Amino acid sequence: MPNSLDTNLVLRPEIARSLIRSLTRGTAIPAGVRFIHVGHSDWLAAQEELLHELAEDGHADTKFVRGAYGAGKSHFLSVVQDHARDRHWMTCHVECKIDGVQIDRFETLYPQIATKLTAAEFLTSSTTKQNDNPIRSLLDTWTPELLKKAGIRLDGLKRPFDAEERAYNELNKGLLRSNLPPEFSKALSVYVRATLSNDSDTQANVASWLQGSEGRVKLPEHYLYKPIIGSPRASTLFELKPIGKGTSREAMRGLLWLIKSAGFQGLVLCIDEIEEIAKLGNRRRQDQALQALRDFVDNAGSEVGFHHFCMFLAATPEMFENEGYFPRYDALATRIQPVGDEINWRAPVINLDRTPLRLSELQEMASKIRAVHQVAYGSQANMPSDETLRGLVDEVHRSKFRIAKPRLLARLLVDELERARQLNRPSAHPSDPAKLVQRTAEVIAKEADA
Repeated sequence: MPNSLDTNLVLRPEIARSLIRSLTRGTAIPAGVRFIHVGHSDWLAAQEELLHELAEDGHADTKFVRGAYGAGKSHFLSVVQDHARDRHWMTCHVECKIDGVQIDRFETLYPQIATKLTAAEFLTSSTTKQNDNPIRSLLDTWTPELLKKAGIRLDGLKRPFDAEERAYNELNKGLLRSNLPPEFSKALSVYVRATLSNDSDTQANVASWLQGSEGRVKLPEHYLYKPIIGSPRASTLFELKPIGKGTSREAMRGLLWLIKSAGFQGLVLCIDEIEEIAKLGNRRRQDQALQALRDFVDNAGSEVGFHHFCMFLAATPEMFENEGYFPRYDALATRIQPVGDEINWRAPVINLDRTPLRLSELQEMASKIRAVHQVAYGSQANMPSDETLRGLVDEVHRSKFRIAKPRLLARLLVDELERARQLNRPSAHPSDPAKLVQRTAEVIAKEADA
């Protein structure tokens, strides 16, 4: 794997501006990571190898991503997902705190997965924003594939009844007789038949149920039966119970089947902020969460096992070192602890703190950020020179603050670029880069403590 992502995609000014705005907070929007990424090439190469294996073998795996605050865990996850989408995987990024995910309660995770699915085909070409209804897009990708097996083309539908009968036969010999959850099989069968009938309301109801809607969903029952010429359609409805505590894992198994059947390699799921476990109310809940993580490591989170699935769980070093967290749960700790001093790139824990960016990589990162700024706002003669960039990078590299250097560099460099642009002259600060680095580090430290 090359050190950076393929940047053949053109960086558009709107993405560049959004990226610069995000870097003022020390983070990078997912759509922009490929344009500033450097480093961690061996870790990334190992994950690409893993995904290639999972695509071929149909198995599942779980990895932990370890790194200090600002070390680039979220950035790394975005790069992994970017690579995965380029290789026709679906991806999903969930944050425990923001999304309200409780790691010991899969029913809080499933709806977030279903509503945040992403694929290269689902990203709009003009803004690379997430599709508003990925489940509907996934269903509409899968349905023609199933109809093709029955010899039906939606764009050439001339005999509706014949098509409906063919679809019924295909569903009855396959999906409806599979070992998938019965309600899942029924819902997808109804979606196919509703598609042939241009029944958009029923299609919307199926998509709503599959993405974890809390309300009860009722669907026309006649879509489950063999079509009969001239027979009036009955108004009888059957009900799908909401996907919840007792059914969310089975629904996830069905969702993975759907992703694979739609032609994708599988799903890469990234869960950030696992350290939220520390905020669970009592020791019993924490133990349940640690048990859930152990289950993820053993069989990707399901007693029956998930397939074509890779999960990445990001957490701070404290979770791996503090006796009150991972180390206290021996069944988990023994599964993820390193067994030697040398780095194993395929180990259960991707330890980003062991591969910090080198001076040359920080310099490359600074040059890329400046280039992004030029795309965003145009080239300007008063932008920091190569010599100024080297001075700032050298000072960041020498600094001893307990702040991850990539975030520190991104924050201060974007501030300098913006200051120079707005004042229409170079900033006075680069003449004292040490003072500038100290001020930026103090700001970031206050944010981390907030």
